[in-house]
Amino acid sequence: MDFHTFSSRNLAALEATRHRAFPLDDVERCNYALGYRGFVNCVATHDTDSFMMFTNADDVVAGHYMYSGPASFETGTLQLWTHLARQSSWVYDVGAFTGVFSLAAIAANPHCRVMAFEPSFVTYARLLVNIAANDFNGHIAPVRAGLGAELAELELQHPSGVYVMSSNETFVAQNITDPWFSEKVQVVSLDHLLAHQDRYRKQLVIDTHFGGVDLVKIDVESFETEVVKGMAETIASQKPAVIIEILDENHKILNTEVLEARFREMLALFGPGYQIKHIAEADGKFTQTVQGRNNLFIHEDKLHLLDNYTGCP
Repeated sequence: MDFHTFSSRNLAALEATRHRAFPLDDVERCNYALGYRGFVNCVATHDTDSFMMFTNADDVVAGHYMYSGPASFETGTLQLWTHLARQSSWVYDVGAFTGVFSLAAIAANPHCRVMAFEPSFVTYARLLVNIAANDFNGHIAPVRAGLGAELAELELQHPSGVYVMSSNETFVAQNITDPWFSEKVQVVSLDHLLAHQDRYRKQLVIDTHFGGVDLVKIDVESFETEVVKGMAETIASQKPAVIIEILDENHKILNTEVLEARFREMLALFGPGYQIKHIAEADGKFTQTVQGRNNLFIHEDKLHLLDNYTGCP
């Protein structure tokens, strides 16, 4: 592709978005058919500053903001996330992908500090690009490692090719029956990492000593139980608010019986005082039944953090 063709394609993609917002389920097709390559102005929620994300027509998150417009990716969860981030000093993004939750936290609260965990070498490289593009180098500590229950080296299974950033990479082997490839990845527990920050200083990149845990997002493709086990001491001592994606065995939210069993297991790991609130993705409000992929685990002592939260404006 010569430069003229490249520029013409980008201009055509930008023109296509001038007068319409594409439906959410059309984003992947737009990435492929329109093929915009470059930086996208991203607005996670309508009441926060924007930030930039790079796409090579390969990032579904940046694609949402490019083709479906502001606040179009995980709208309800990001509304809750930014509400909590504004009240947090120490934030942890586990399974950061290309960094939307990390970037959104700093956009909402430049005074907080984020530790972002992304084990995939392809996706981690893009995470670094996005952090640097926003000049958030001193705000976000990117860690190319996974979180789990203990120190280990695990195989990260990739469902797609080496040039593809997929959000479905997983340490749970049975989730992908025929992986394209796998890579060995360092896994640590959050309790261990926080207790030995100087040992991991080069991985943490920034000089900031993380002095606590206020807010956590976990999106790790069915490995969340291991992540929570590895932060048992942190949960007991600091009672952070934690947003977790929890799915059934088919990677959906259809099998209520399976989901309820996983919710019970997770609440048992969090311990007394914690409760679960299901997030409705359409408006960010809490529901009695599961209406989205993400759920808030919050201790009764921290319910004041939800004061004045009404969901999406």
